[in-house]
Amino acid sequence: MSSTNTKLTLDKVRVGHYVRLPIPWRDHPFMFNSFQIKEPQQIALLKRLKLEFVYIDPERSDVSEADASSQPTANEDAIAQAQNALAEAKKARIERLKAYRRGLKTTSQKYRDNLARTRSLSSKVRARPEEGVRAATEMVQGIMEELMTSDGLELHLMSEGEHKDAIHHHGLNVTVLALMLAKRLGLTEMEMEIVGLGALFHDFGKLRLPGGLASRLPKTQAELSAYKSHPNLATQLIDGDNGLPWQAVAIIRQHHEFLDGTGYPEGMKGEHIDPLAQLVTVVNEYDNLVHHPDPRKRRTPNIALGWMYKHRQEQLNRLYLQQFIKMMGVYPPGSIVQLDNGQYGIVMSINEQNLLSPNVMLYDPAIPVQEAAVLSLGDEGLKVTRCVPPDALSKSAYEYLSPRERINYFIQGKKS
Repeated sequence: MSSTNTKLTLDKVRVGHYVRLPIPWRDHPFMFNSFQIKEPQQIALLKRLKLEFVYIDPERSDVSEADASSQPTANEDAIAQAQNALAEAKKARIERLKAYRRGLKTTSQKYRDNLARTRSLSSKVRARPEEGVRAATEMVQGIMEELMTSDGLELHLMSEGEHKDAIHHHGLNVTVLALMLAKRLGLTEMEMEIVGLGALFHDFGKLRLPGGLASRLPKTQAELSAYKSHPNLATQLIDGDNGLPWQAVAIIRQHHEFLDGTGYPEGMKGEHIDPLAQLVTVVNEYDNLVHHPDPRKRRTPNIALGWMYKHRQEQLNRLYLQQFIKMMGVYPPGSIVQLDNGQYGIVMSINEQNLLSPNVMLYDPAIPVQEAAVLSLGDEGLKVTRCVPPDALSKSAYEYLSPRERINYFIQGKKS
């Protein structure tokens, strides 16, 4: 809403005014707390709420002097029909919201369980590599089952995690997204399992870096050289016979190699880089851009995808990059968006079968954040007009939507 909102008594409200109601969302029959008056029945329903006033946004209102002096009236039948239609639509939306919250709760628990398992792998791999690989295989197979037995998938934005645990959040993120991409590309289940294992373990070498170097930018040439050695530091995984497939080892070693030879640690080129490593590299680059250790270089999800398309065409597998961008959609989870009704929101999840209709949590100061509406835009007839950087939000909208510094993802399978 505009900062130029003014109060208006109900007797002065006209068709064309853009109003915001000063009462909670559940206390009125309208779908939104903010909307444009399009028919006289809406004014009649507002008057039945016995409000002393509503807020008007003059910049988004469309009322001429002629309109103000001559306004149509609504008869009782039209008012009753409008009220019944609004009530049914609102009831349906509340049921959809309840179902969404139930699914999100289940998905969030699965995410926490898998994150805990990812953390435990670190000690298992160090002490008993074979046991660690078996545990990782079971975990990857569990995620694959969700992928392979579902009629459709939603990719959810999870709650923000601890920054000190960034390696494990990153590993799980890359695993989930890489498996989704592998499925989209039509890889076999065996290849998908290898992708999942390589993605899950790809940064375990960072756990052996000194001085917190895993989570900050190198300050010297010596630190840069040490950092670039991390793909080869996961010795318990890449050396010896521990049951890890050789292509998963290749993913660990090569996830920073670029097709043009500018990557590290070996500067490999083109076909010398394992195809499955090329797949994980695409996803790894995306997650690294979104979570860059230098805040000035950190990109929002939609900007990261656009940047990769513009600047990484020669370094990344183009097919994998293009399919990854299509998979994530125009508005990846975590994006801050403005809708065609003027409201701001954060994309909470996307459905692989309808990427242009994400689920968006709306900023509405009249609704407590714990009860915030999460809308499937297609169901509501709304569209995204643009993505916006988080720092473009007002202070109250920023605190309400809580843009994530740590953007974590997990999947929810849909059954028909």
